[in-house]
Amino acid sequence: MREVNRRLALLAASGLLATACFGKFALGVTQTIEPTPILPGANVKQELNIEADGLLGTAVKQALTDAAAKSQAQPQSGTQWQIRDSSDGSAVHLRMFRSVNLTEAQTAVAQSSTGGFDVGTMNIRADDWGLARHYAVRIVVTPSAPSTPAGTPTGTDATSQQLAKAILAGITYDYYVGLPGIVTATNGVPGDQSRLVWHLDLASGSERVLTAESIYPDLPRLVVLLVAIVLIIGAVFVRSRSRRPITAEPPIFTGPPQP
Repeated sequence: MREVNRRLALLAASGLLATACFGKFALGVTQTIEPTPILPGANVKQELNIEADGLLGTAVKQALTDAAAKSQAQPQSGTQWQIRDSSDGSAVHLRMFRSVNLTEAQTAVAQSSTGGFDVGTMNIRADDWGLARHYAVRIVVTPSAPSTPAGTPTGTDATSQQLAKAILAGITYDYYVGLPGIVTATNGVPGDQSRLVWHLDLASGSERVLTAESIYPDLPRLVVLLVAIVLIIGAVFVRSRSRRPITAEPPIFTGPPQP
Protein backbone atom coordinates (compact mmCIF):
# COMPACT_ATOMS: atom_id res chain seq x y z
CA MET A 1 0.00 0.00 0.00
CA ARG A 2 2.83 2.38 0.84
CA GLU A 3 4.44 1.54 -2.50
CA VAL A 4 1.23 2.39 -4.36
CA ASN A 5 0.89 5.68 -2.50
CA ARG A 6 4.52 6.50 -3.24
CA ARG A 7 4.00 5.90 -6.96
CA LEU A 8 0.84 7.97 -7.00
CA ALA A 9 2.64 10.80 -5.24
CA LEU A 10 5.51 10.54 -7.72
CA LEU A 11 3.10 10.67 -10.66
CA ALA A 12 1.29 13.68 -9.21
CA ALA A 13 4.60 15.45 -8.61
CA SER A 14 5.69 14.61 -12.16
CA GLY A 15 2.47 16.12 -13.51
CA LEU A 16 2.96 19.32 -11.55
CA LEU A 17 6.59 19.50 -12.60
CA ALA A 18 5.70 18.90 -16.25
CA THR A 19 3.05 21.61 -16.19
CA ALA A 20 5.43 24.05 -14.51
CA CYS A 21 8.34 23.28 -16.83
CA PHE A 22 6.69 22.56 -20.17
CA GLY A 23 3.47 24.60 -19.89
CA LYS A 24 0.15 23.84 -21.52
CA PHE A 25 -1.06 23.51 -25.07
CA ALA A 26 -4.68 23.63 -26.27
CA LEU A 27 -5.76 23.12 -29.87
CA GLY A 28 -9.33 23.59 -31.03
CA VAL A 29 -10.45 22.82 -34.59
CA THR A 30 -13.90 23.87 -35.79
CA GLN A 31 -15.65 22.90 -39.04
CA THR A 32 -19.01 24.62 -39.60
CA ILE A 33 -21.26 23.89 -42.59
CA GLU A 34 -23.35 26.86 -43.74
CA PRO A 35 -25.92 26.18 -46.50
CA THR A 36 -26.19 28.71 -49.31
CA PRO A 37 -29.54 30.52 -48.88
CA ILE A 38 -32.15 29.24 -51.38
CA LEU A 39 -29.54 28.17 -53.96
CA PRO A 40 -27.90 24.72 -53.91
CA GLY A 41 -24.53 24.27 -52.25
CA ALA A 42 -22.88 25.23 -48.98
CA ASN A 43 -19.71 26.72 -47.54
CA VAL A 44 -17.54 25.40 -44.74
CA LYS A 45 -16.01 27.74 -42.17
CA GLN A 46 -12.76 26.27 -40.89
CA GLU A 47 -11.07 27.62 -37.77
CA LEU A 48 -8.06 26.72 -35.62
CA ASN A 49 -7.60 28.17 -32.15
CA ILE A 50 -4.21 27.63 -30.55
CA GLU A 51 -3.22 28.53 -27.01
CA ALA A 52 0.07 27.51 -25.45
CA ASP A 53 2.67 28.69 -22.96
CA GLY A 54 5.99 27.63 -21.48
CA LEU A 55 8.27 25.39 -23.50
CA LEU A 56 5.26 24.03 -25.40
CA GLY A 57 4.43 27.59 -26.42
CA THR A 58 7.99 27.99 -27.69
CA ALA A 59 7.69 24.72 -29.62
CA VAL A 60 4.40 25.85 -31.18
CA LYS A 61 5.89 29.19 -32.24
CA GLN A 62 8.83 27.36 -33.81
CA ALA A 63 6.46 25.03 -35.67
CA LEU A 64 4.47 27.97 -37.00
CA THR A 65 7.66 29.77 -38.04
CA ASP A 66 8.85 26.70 -39.92
CA ALA A 67 5.44 26.37 -41.58
CA ALA A 68 5.53 30.01 -42.70
CA ALA A 69 9.00 29.51 -44.18
CA LYS A 70 7.86 26.41 -46.07
CA SER A 71 4.76 28.16 -47.40
CA GLN A 72 6.91 31.00 -48.74
CA ALA A 73 9.30 28.56 -50.40
CA GLN A 74 6.42 26.47 -51.75
CA PRO A 75 3.26 28.60 -52.08
CA GLN A 76 0.16 26.73 -50.95
CA SER A 77 -2.72 26.21 -53.35
CA GLY A 78 -6.33 26.92 -52.50
CA THR A 79 -7.85 29.42 -50.10
CA GLN A 80 -5.24 30.88 -47.76
CA TRP A 81 -5.72 31.01 -44.01
CA GLN A 82 -6.35 34.33 -42.29
CA ILE A 83 -4.28 34.67 -39.10
CA ARG A 84 -5.01 36.68 -35.96
CA ASP A 85 -2.04 36.62 -33.60
CA SER A 86 -2.36 38.03 -30.08
CA SER A 87 0.64 36.20 -28.62
CA ASP A 88 2.72 37.68 -25.84
CA GLY A 89 6.20 36.30 -25.36
CA SER A 90 6.09 32.53 -24.95
CA ALA A 91 2.30 32.68 -24.45
CA VAL A 92 0.75 31.86 -27.81
CA HIS A 93 -2.78 32.97 -28.68
CA LEU A 94 -3.43 32.28 -32.34
CA ARG A 95 -6.56 32.07 -34.48
CA MET A 96 -6.50 30.81 -38.06
CA PHE A 97 -9.65 30.79 -40.17
CA ARG A 98 -10.99 30.63 -43.71
CA SER A 99 -14.21 29.87 -45.62
CA VAL A 100 -14.21 27.34 -48.48
CA ASN A 101 -16.72 25.54 -50.66
CA LEU A 102 -17.67 21.90 -50.16
CA THR A 103 -15.18 20.66 -52.75
CA GLU A 104 -12.19 22.43 -51.21
CA ALA A 105 -13.31 21.48 -47.70
CA GLN A 106 -12.87 17.82 -48.66
CA THR A 107 -9.32 18.38 -49.89
CA ALA A 108 -6.69 17.29 -47.38
CA VAL A 109 -5.17 20.30 -45.60
CA ALA A 110 -1.40 20.29 -45.75
CA GLN A 111 0.07 20.32 -42.25
CA SER A 112 2.69 22.76 -43.50
CA SER A 113 -0.06 25.37 -43.82
CA THR A 114 -1.31 24.87 -40.24
CA GLY A 115 1.96 24.74 -38.34
CA GLY A 116 2.20 20.95 -38.42
CA PHE A 117 -1.22 20.24 -36.90
CA ASP A 118 -3.48 17.60 -38.42
CA VAL A 119 -6.97 19.04 -38.92
CA GLY A 120 -8.23 15.82 -40.45
CA THR A 121 -9.62 14.79 -43.81
CA MET A 122 -13.31 15.58 -44.25
CA ASN A 123 -15.85 13.82 -46.44
CA ILE A 124 -19.25 15.49 -46.85
CA ARG A 125 -22.33 14.01 -48.50
CA ALA A 126 -24.92 16.68 -49.25
CA ASP A 127 -28.39 15.61 -50.47
CA ASP A 128 -30.79 18.27 -51.70
CA TRP A 129 -34.41 17.24 -51.14
CA GLY A 130 -36.00 20.49 -52.24
CA LEU A 131 -37.53 21.81 -49.02
CA ALA A 132 -34.91 20.04 -46.89
CA ARG A 133 -31.25 19.14 -47.13
CA HIS A 134 -29.39 16.19 -45.66
CA TYR A 135 -25.74 16.37 -44.60
CA ALA A 136 -23.50 13.47 -43.61
CA VAL A 137 -19.99 14.27 -42.39
CA ARG A 138 -17.10 11.87 -41.85
CA ILE A 139 -13.73 13.17 -40.61
CA VAL A 140 -10.59 11.09 -40.16
CA VAL A 141 -8.04 12.78 -37.91
CA THR A 142 -4.80 11.60 -36.31
CA PRO A 143 -4.14 13.73 -33.22
CA SER A 144 -0.53 14.81 -32.91
CA ALA A 145 1.35 16.91 -30.40
CA PRO A 146 3.46 19.88 -31.43
CA SER A 147 7.18 19.50 -31.97
CA THR A 148 8.90 18.05 -28.92
CA PRO A 149 10.23 20.93 -26.82
CA ALA A 150 13.84 20.97 -25.76
CA GLY A 151 14.32 19.17 -22.47
CA THR A 152 11.63 16.53 -23.03
CA PRO A 153 12.80 13.19 -21.59
CA THR A 154 13.48 10.55 -24.19
CA GLY A 155 14.32 7.62 -21.93
CA THR A 156 12.37 4.40 -21.87
CA ASP A 157 12.38 3.84 -18.12
CA ALA A 158 9.12 3.98 -16.14
CA THR A 159 9.81 7.44 -14.67
CA SER A 160 10.53 8.97 -18.09
CA GLN A 161 7.41 7.40 -19.55
CA GLN A 162 5.30 8.72 -16.67
CA LEU A 163 6.74 12.19 -17.16
CA ALA A 164 6.08 12.02 -20.90
CA LYS A 165 2.45 11.05 -20.18
CA ALA A 166 2.20 13.93 -17.73
CA ILE A 167 3.40 16.29 -20.46
CA LEU A 168 0.74 14.95 -22.83
CA ALA A 169 -1.83 15.45 -20.07
CA GLY A 170 -1.15 19.17 -20.36
CA ILE A 171 -2.08 19.06 -24.05
CA THR A 172 -5.72 19.12 -25.13
CA TYR A 173 -7.16 18.69 -28.62
CA ASP A 174 -10.87 19.42 -29.07
CA TYR A 175 -12.61 18.98 -32.42
CA TYR A 176 -15.89 20.82 -33.10
CA VAL A 177 -18.36 20.34 -35.95
CA GLY A 178 -21.32 22.62 -36.60
CA LEU A 179 -24.13 21.15 -38.71
CA PRO A 180 -27.23 23.03 -39.88
CA GLY A 181 -30.65 21.82 -38.84
CA ILE A 182 -31.43 18.83 -36.65
CA VAL A 183 -28.67 16.33 -35.82
CA THR A 184 -29.99 12.82 -36.46
CA ALA A 185 -26.86 10.72 -35.78
CA THR A 186 -23.35 11.25 -34.41
CA ASN A 187 -20.59 9.64 -32.37
CA GLY A 188 -19.75 13.00 -30.78
CA VAL A 189 -21.33 14.78 -27.85
CA PRO A 190 -23.31 18.04 -27.79
CA GLY A 191 -21.15 21.08 -27.08
CA ASP A 192 -21.63 24.80 -26.82
CA GLN A 193 -23.11 27.01 -29.57
CA SER A 194 -25.08 24.04 -30.99
CA ARG A 195 -21.87 22.30 -31.99
CA LEU A 196 -20.75 18.69 -31.63
CA VAL A 197 -17.45 18.08 -29.88
CA TRP A 198 -14.87 15.31 -29.70
CA HIS A 199 -12.09 15.34 -27.08
CA LEU A 200 -9.16 13.66 -28.81
CA ASP A 201 -6.47 11.70 -27.00
CA LEU A 202 -2.95 12.62 -28.06
CA ALA A 203 -1.40 9.76 -26.11
CA SER A 204 -3.02 7.07 -28.27
CA GLY A 205 -1.45 8.23 -31.55
CA SER A 206 -4.15 6.38 -33.50
CA GLU A 207 -6.60 7.91 -35.94
CA ARG A 208 -10.14 8.80 -34.95
CA VAL A 209 -13.20 8.73 -37.18
CA LEU A 210 -15.74 11.45 -36.40
CA THR A 211 -19.23 11.09 -37.88
CA ALA A 212 -22.39 13.19 -37.82
CA GLU A 213 -25.60 13.59 -39.83
CA SER A 214 -28.29 16.26 -39.86
CA ILE A 215 -31.45 17.30 -41.70
CA TYR A 216 -31.83 20.99 -42.48
CA PRO A 217 -35.40 22.23 -43.11
CA ASP A 218 -34.88 24.87 -45.78
CA LEU A 219 -37.17 27.63 -44.46
CA PRO A 220 -36.04 30.28 -46.99
CA ARG A 221 -37.07 27.99 -49.83
CA LEU A 222 -40.39 27.30 -48.12
CA VAL A 223 -41.05 31.02 -47.80
CA VAL A 224 -40.18 31.57 -51.47
CA LEU A 225 -42.50 28.70 -52.46
CA LEU A 226 -45.41 30.09 -50.43
CA VAL A 227 -44.90 33.57 -51.89
CA ALA A 228 -44.81 32.10 -55.41
CA ILE A 229 -48.05 30.16 -54.78
CA VAL A 230 -49.79 33.30 -53.49
CA LEU A 231 -48.62 35.31 -56.51
CA ILE A 232 -49.75 32.63 -58.95
CA ILE A 233 -53.18 32.35 -57.32
CA GLY A 234 -53.50 36.14 -57.32
CA ALA A 235 -52.50 36.38 -60.99
CA VAL A 236 -55.01 33.67 -61.99
CA PHE A 237 -57.78 35.40 -60.04
CA VAL A 238 -57.07 38.80 -61.61
CA ARG A 239 -56.85 37.29 -65.09
CA SER A 240 -60.14 35.42 -64.69
CA ARG A 241 -61.93 38.58 -63.63
CA SER A 242 -60.50 40.55 -66.55
CA ARG A 243 -61.77 37.94 -69.02
CA ARG A 244 -65.29 37.73 -67.58
CA PRO A 245 -67.80 38.97 -70.30
CA ILE A 246 -69.72 42.13 -69.51
CA THR A 247 -73.47 41.77 -70.22
CA ALA A 248 -75.59 44.88 -70.74
CA GLU A 249 -78.63 45.06 -68.51
CA PRO A 250 -81.97 45.58 -70.32
CA PRO A 251 -83.66 48.97 -69.79
CA ILE A 252 -86.36 49.08 -67.19
CA PHE A 253 -89.84 49.85 -68.76
CA THR A 254 -91.64 52.38 -66.63
CA GLY A 255 -94.74 52.89 -68.85
CA PRO A 256 -96.42 56.16 -69.96
CA PRO A 257 -96.69 58.91 -67.46
CA GLN A 258 -99.96 59.11 -65.55
CA PRO A 259 -102.19 62.18 -66.11
